[in-house]
Amino acid sequence: MNPDNRSLITDHQSRKRRSRAASRRAVALRGGGFTLVELLIATGITVAIVLMLGLMLSSLMSTASHATQRVDAFRDARAALQVMQRDLRNLVRTQWTTPTQPQTLPTAYFALDNIYTADPVAGNQQLYALVSAKTTASSGDVCAVGYYCRWDDQLHAYTLRRFFRDSAATFTVMQGAVSYAADSVLYVPGASDAVLAAYVWNLKITMYDSGGAVINTYPYICDPDATTPKTLPAAIEISFNAMSPQAARTVMSVTSDPSVWMNMDANLVKPHAYQFRSRINLP
Repeated sequence: MNPDNRSLITDHQSRKRRSRAASRRAVALRGGGFTLVELLIATGITVAIVLMLGLMLSSLMSTASHATQRVDAFRDARAALQVMQRDLRNLVRTQWTTPTQPQTLPTAYFALDNIYTADPVAGNQQLYALVSAKTTASSGDVCAVGYYCRWDDQLHAYTLRRFFRDSAATFTVMQGAVSYAADSVLYVPGASDAVLAAYVWNLKITMYDSGGAVINTYPYICDPDATTPKTLPAAIEISFNAMSPQAARTVMSVTSDPSVWMNMDANLVKPHAYQFRSRINLP
């Protein structure tokens, strides 16, 4: 055989073997194998999906946390209103036999007055009263309570506080007052007063007479002295603004000025504030 023919046959056989090997590789790939490029692409897509899901989960958790904080803050505000309603429904009045003759010890049993004077910004009002609330074993159940907003230098925000003096301590004060227990003696707010709700401000008390007309006098004290009784309002309306801790941090990151909190028209505060309001008929 011609050497050239033998060479051609050999080359043809070699090409056939290579073709069969390539076919086998193609079949193997079609049967479930992947190239390195395909693996890299699939890995990149998987990583991107995981990152997107992580971001979505983080956003959902953050939203849920903010919603929970908002619910908790507003729940505290509603609970504060309920405590105030409970106290004032048990108001204890001075009893008078005649317009100038007291039957019991004359006291400032109901007082709208700025007894807590450390508020850096005028605007928050204050409410104090004598109420019936049995706390510990004592000679009576008349306690002194009060509600006011105090600026908290740590929070850089207002908190709604409840002043409370138990029946034994209140009795001692009234006994020492001899003929008349004034509001300045009965109600002495302090730094240890309980916080009913944080991020609460603009406390307002609106008084109404029996005909539904607004009583605009402030301060308003029942009774103002030992000889002159003063008519108790038929009802009062209590209102204040509240904000969630998350929204408050947004405000505090920009300013810690108390006047900003009192300005409800400020774009910084108004969108995040919610007003609570309740009307209480006095006994």
